Amino acid sequence: MEHNTLSGILNHVSKRLSASFNPNEIQTIKKYIAEAVLNVPFHQVFLNTLQKVDDDKVIEVERITAELLAGKPLQYAVGLTYFSDLVLRVNPSVLIPRPETEELVSLIVKENKINSPGILDVGTGSGCIALALAKHIANAKVTGIDISAAALSVAMENAVINKLSVNFLQVDILEPTALEAFCFDIVVSNPPYVTESEKEFMKRNVLDYEPHIALFVPDADPLRFYRAIALQSVRSLIHHGWLWFEINEAFGSDVVNLLKSIGFVHVELINDFRGKPRFVKAQKQNNG
Repeated sequence: MEHNTLSGILNHVSKRLSASFNPNEIQTIKKYIAEAVLNVPFHQVFLNTLQKVDDDKVIEVERITAELLAGKPLQYAVGLTYFSDLVLRVNPSVLIPRPETEELVSLIVKENKINSPGILDVGTGSGCIALALAKHIANAKVTGIDISAAALSVAMENAVINKLSVNFLQVDILEPTALEAFCFDIVVSNPPYVTESEKEFMKRNVLDYEPHIALFVPDADPLRFYRAIALQSVRSLIHHGWLWFEINEAFGSDVVNLLKSIGFVHVELINDFRGKPRFVKAQKQNNG
């Protein structure tokens, strides 16, 4: 049967999705399915068009296609994503990592001057930042914290998949007593930063599937996590240690002013690859 060959099943996916997705989206979906489900590098599909596909894989592709048509994000439907040379498991208990966050990792790796740094990732989610830094900074000693046990379970699975060592802990950064014994060279966080009033402008597949606890902050206090993390960083960072944030583009100057008011120096607002203010870095002042 045609649907049981590589080309047959991928052509079937294209036809099923053609009314709901544009050609570029369909190409991305087919690449994910080929590599993550059918275990064939996408560039090799055209060399193996008549290769048979097991019935259980055909059924899995049908499930994924149906979930995509129902609005489920591709990464959740397939169960994995790619981030900074890592393969990561994802499910609706963790955010799907964004390209901006990958850029944040690249900036930290590029600018790090410390040998074997101790790094804290606050709100680790899937572990994407923590694991990428563990992979790309030699001998980094990385700790990832999250309030969500379900998220930490995903992060720990991702550490095993990628053969990386990261210390994951369940900690509420708003009540971070568990961090009192730790000291770090770098603190990084991509905390919840979307205000409740911004919900109406967001895509339905994000609102319906991604964890709200990792996305939203109250309109009345949009900087609550930045404030908490910065105050904790004053206690946890070594002198001259660095704090890195991913931010809501609407609050760049507010985050900068907050960090300056707390006593950080060399505070810098950095644009992402789209030209939007997306990152802030700051250094802890040596106060003796």
